[in-house]
Amino acid sequence: MARYGSAYRASAEKETGMEIMDVRAIPLRRELRARFANAQKWIGSREYCLVRAETRKGVVGWGECWGPIAGNREIVERTVAPRLAGERVDEVEALHDELVFELRSSYHSFVPASVVSGVDVALWDAYGKSVDRSVSRLLGGRRRESVPAYATGHFFRDVDSIEELETIVAEEARSHVDRGFTALKQKIGLGRHFPWGTEEDLRLVAAVREEVGDGVDLMVDANHSYDVADATRVARGLADYDVRFFEEPVPPEVGYYADLADRTVTPLAGGECWAFREEFDRALAEGGLAYVQPDVTSAGGITSTARVASMAEARNIQTYPHVFGSAVALAASLQVLATIPGDPMLEFDRTENPIREGLAVEPITNDGDRVPIRDAPGIGIEVDEDVLAEYEVEL
Repeated sequence: MARYGSAYRASAEKETGMEIMDVRAIPLRRELRARFANAQKWIGSREYCLVRAETRKGVVGWGECWGPIAGNREIVERTVAPRLAGERVDEVEALHDELVFELRSSYHSFVPASVVSGVDVALWDAYGKSVDRSVSRLLGGRRRESVPAYATGHFFRDVDSIEELETIVAEEARSHVDRGFTALKQKIGLGRHFPWGTEEDLRLVAAVREEVGDGVDLMVDANHSYDVADATRVARGLADYDVRFFEEPVPPEVGYYADLADRTVTPLAGGECWAFREEFDRALAEGGLAYVQPDVTSAGGITSTARVASMAEARNIQTYPHVFGSAVALAASLQVLATIPGDPMLEFDRTENPIREGLAVEPITNDGDRVPIRDAPGIGIEVDEDVLAEYEVEL
């Protein structure tokens, strides 16, 4: 991957010390007290593959890969780390593009986007810390010092009746509003796990709307559980509840969104399952999206997420990054959110997650319905090494 002559590189590295000396994967896992579910799966633990990148001067940057530890860990340590040795963290965008090219060449039918994402975030963090600047400033400037947040939660629980689940999600919604949130996102798609269907999905939405009233923004996420016919039925029903957007109603094939958008007035959102600018370009060009949702841990890192936001702005579409990770993903997402044009919102996961709450020395918290965006070096957090050791596992 080296691009420069040895004389230039030796001079630059002597001056800055930004040479990458070590890249490692660090697996974390914590079992939860009680499992919960979305339409995709039951979740009984929180599991992350972090990426640690260290420069010759000892500056450490942190990133996070989407998905399970297995696979991410092996590609980071056996394939990516040797390629990055000797490269410079202030060349992060060029390194991102070269990794995509080389990994596509290695795997042919796909690029391990979660690996590229975790490495990219770690390099941006190390770069910012190396020059004592926040990533948001390195990306071109901060448009805001805080961002409005919506509380994500309201997942499915182990219940025997829809009435019991209605009560649980309504009470949870009330608790978020009582803590200052003025926007919420809930889950539907019950038919994947329960003997219920779209009628019961709409009952859950009705229960939350009735509980919080009309003054609270409500988003709904089906985690791509419907075919176009059922998605159409649900989207039309959601119009009765003044839903801001209907997220991932259908599988993440770009054409499905345009088809569904022609059938309903409910705004559609999607993007957490897409990666890199080419795929997002197809989705934006095809139409159907009112909001686009790249995730820094799976879309290709900070580099790709910032690029997608610019592409979306050119089509007058708002970017709402998807966020459902540890403190590293949350901090990195906030740095991008500081730079996104328009009126973005932060997805603020409120489900049980000890790793998210404890991993940062200074945890990221909401102030009412907003979350401050730190202007500290890198992504704005320091990892608590004691908490890291507590949750690190060998799988």
